[in-house]
Amino acid sequence: MTENTDNVFKFANLKIGDHEPSALASEKTENAICKDATAIDEERNSPDQEHTEAEEDEDDSLYKHLTTEDFESNDTRVAMIGNVDSGKSTLIGVMTNGSLDDGRGAARSVVLRHRHEQENGRTSAVTVEIMGYKGDSQVIPISRNHTQRWQEVTEKSDHTLTLIDLCGHEKYLKTTLFGLTGLMPDYALLVVGSNMGVQLMTREHISIACALNLPMFVAITKIDICPSEVLQHTRKTLAKLLRSNGKMPYPVKDMSAVHAAVDSITSNRITPVFGISSVTGLGVDLLRAFLSKLKRCPSRYLGVDSDPEVCYERMPTVHFPIDGVYEVRGVGIVIGGTVLRGRISVNNTLYLGPDRCGGFVAITVRSIECRRQPMSEVKAGQSATLSIRTVSRKNASILRRSWFRKGMVVLDGLRDGPKGVDPAPHGVRDFEANVVILHHSTTISCGYQPVVHCGVVRQAAEMVSISGRESLRTGERAMVRFRFVYFADYILPGSTFLFREGRAKGIGKIIRTYPYISGISSFSASTPTASASGAGAGAGASMMTPHRGGLPGSMSSGAGGGTGTGLG
Repeated sequence: MTENTDNVFKFANLKIGDHEPSALASEKTENAICKDATAIDEERNSPDQEHTEAEEDEDDSLYKHLTTEDFESNDTRVAMIGNVDSGKSTLIGVMTNGSLDDGRGAARSVVLRHRHEQENGRTSAVTVEIMGYKGDSQVIPISRNHTQRWQEVTEKSDHTLTLIDLCGHEKYLKTTLFGLTGLMPDYALLVVGSNMGVQLMTREHISIACALNLPMFVAITKIDICPSEVLQHTRKTLAKLLRSNGKMPYPVKDMSAVHAAVDSITSNRITPVFGISSVTGLGVDLLRAFLSKLKRCPSRYLGVDSDPEVCYERMPTVHFPIDGVYEVRGVGIVIGGTVLRGRISVNNTLYLGPDRCGGFVAITVRSIECRRQPMSEVKAGQSATLSIRTVSRKNASILRRSWFRKGMVVLDGLRDGPKGVDPAPHGVRDFEANVVILHHSTTISCGYQPVVHCGVVRQAAEMVSISGRESLRTGERAMVRFRFVYFADYILPGSTFLFREGRAKGIGKIIRTYPYISGISSFSASTPTASASGAGAGAGASMMTPHRGGLPGSMSSGAGGGTGTGLG
């Protein structure tokens, strides 16, 4: 990952064209960030600009004005990232239980689910815990049972915080990427072990969070056992790394700095930094106060399609990406995910897919649970699990856990289709996107096949053509046409995605998609060069390409396979 701030991709302002020299852009960005940090401190310290209750009420009313009744605004999601053994699971246990750790893993034992995780203390699957607040005070559950704990928190709280525990080991990087792209976090909490320093995966996670444009704050853990000179070196190294990615570290040492940090983090330029000890409790109260004031950004869930460059075609009213599949005895198939658009109610008839042939199956929602509590309806921004069955009895036998794969979604039917046309939605095999290369050791040209991470979709895609160029280098931008290698997936225009291959990384925004109908992609049919390659010929040889280790993208492997994330 280059250290030039100019290479950091900003989705909202993605344009193809000239840009300033990286050194000049980096200098301007750092100067602007320093001015912002200074202005925040001066505003907080000025007697004429005290943070009164009236100003807080005004901020709350402005925030409520941005939301709608179809958006879940009382929950905020925070993804925990950082190197292995930095203390992410322990910190979650301390924050949710209201008690300190004993230094031997007592706090993380409530968070870790699998036996091998309890034995080695390392997270290998996505785990979710919730915190609740009643006003400014935290709701501490008493029960050790997960279902009862979540029920206590949801019943007694008026605002909740969802903590997503992600993996820190390098071999679980794809699981971490799935959590950052598929579970829709609002913020990223980077956990750095003070005695370990800034490791390779710490740098990798920072670059990914910056590329995904996630507001970030930092917790430096284990400061009670770290020598002062090592702690000072860790702070300096971290500050240098954050500045190279266009962010200014803002140390939080008292409660007045907490208010300033909350106001500044939404700008995505200031990064609050906390010093934490999960054993002695040093700094834990400041982090709790900071988390209690975090609010969700509504722009992701309001369904506003306003980018003039994006071709918004065939946009669904209901969009529910699946991040976990369960087979419950006596109930049947249960799917988990997050509602991104619209509402889902019991007895709704929707479409599930795309399958390995690009088709969708009509299903009926039998029951809904949200945070392990039964619900009759869920809306945008809420995570839920749905018990489903097929509408047609002929298709009942296909609804097995082995039939599911990564990237499947639940949608409503096409409402604007011509009369007599199947109302079921269609998958996407080909799409166009504006991309920027974040890092590559040499050059990228047509035929390059990175792995695309777009929401819950994780599949290799080939670069079919690059507009106006023969190749791309680090920092360069272009319009690129992609084709999924194995299956048709469902992606929406305007979505952002990350693609990677080894250490090489890039980021992009989808401009146009081409529906995959009856084994023929509309893009392949209209492009002679694409059809000549034979990659979009349908569910023939390309659909049955052997893949080492089983079918690519199967829900039975990787994060969420068979167990899901537990968000519902």
